[in-house]
Amino acid sequence: MAGMRSSLRTRVLLGLIVAVLVSGISSASAQGNWFGVRTGYPLGVTIHYGIANALSNGFDLRISGHVVAHGGQARIGIGLDAMHTIAAASPFSMYLGAGPAIEFGAGNAWLDLHALLGGEFRFVDLGLPQLGIFAEGTLGAAIGLSDGSAEIPTFGAALGVNYHF
Repeated sequence: MAGMRSSLRTRVLLGLIVAVLVSGISSASAQGNWFGVRTGYPLGVTIHYGIANALSNGFDLRISGHVVAHGGQARIGIGLDAMHTIAAASPFSMYLGAGPAIEFGAGNAWLDLHALLGGEFRFVDLGLPQLGIFAEGTLGAAIGLSDGSAEIPTFGAALGVNYHF
């Protein structure tokens, strides 16, 4: 029974990820959006889609789907980040952000609340302004929704690549 619930949660989560990504892509404007992939600590891989000015002028929305290894277990999750550029001097930019994520795995669900700081380098001088590499760090808290456990603080670090269009 527990395995069936876990499988159902995974299917529902994957359905939500696909629906959010399709919705974001279909409402995308022609400039300022991006798609990317990242990895880091904790070990895992994340794909994300960013929508420029989705929340208001200057505040972007990033939708992420990820698989991460944590404590010898695999978790799958979806997250949202509100992001704002705090400094930009081509080809570099720095940004701040924050948001929630929900993860499922090993019969539990976790709510992650985090803040992030990152920087991106765009390959403007090489004639590839659409391509960027970035690094970011996160600080937050994870709360076990099924068992009431908590991990405070949580830390993360990521390296990734973005394609802007």
